[in-house]
Amino acid sequence: MKPSITIDMKEIAAALKNINIGEPELMHLKGAGELVLVNGMRTRVAVDTSATKNSIMGHVIESGDTKVVDDVGPETAQSIWLEYGTGIHAEKGNGRKTPWVYKNPKSGKFVWTQGMRAQPFIRPTVEEDGDKVNSAISASFKQLVESRWAK
Repeated sequence: MKPSITIDMKEIAAALKNINIGEPELMHLKGAGELVLVNGMRTRVAVDTSATKNSIMGHVIESGDTKVVDDVGPETAQSIWLEYGTGIHAEKGNGRKTPWVYKNPKSGKFVWTQGMRAQPFIRPTVEEDGDKVNSAISASFKQLVESRWAK
């Protein structure tokens, strides 16, 4: 469900060693792309309590001298409900087919529902901001190389 940023530079790793680019620098590059995705998702997410919005962040799941993989996205259980909908409104008919009742934690009242329509924010961010992610990583990489090359 979460988009990943993968930077795999094995083919140019030898050239990068000459200007000392390794894991710390790749983590910096990852941060540039991650920031674009986090801001995009936070801008697009539907907000009630802000729990999902505040949980959107990146988590490095793999890193080394030539590769960094970063999962970027929300950490709340309700984020999948926002992205794909629930009940009879769930995308691809994957929701519950019968109505249900739940107690609203804010009002304390019981609510009868058939579900909630999707309010996607992850997929639109990836689709609409993908070029911005690449540009941010490229710009960060250019600055890094120029600063190292000048030394």
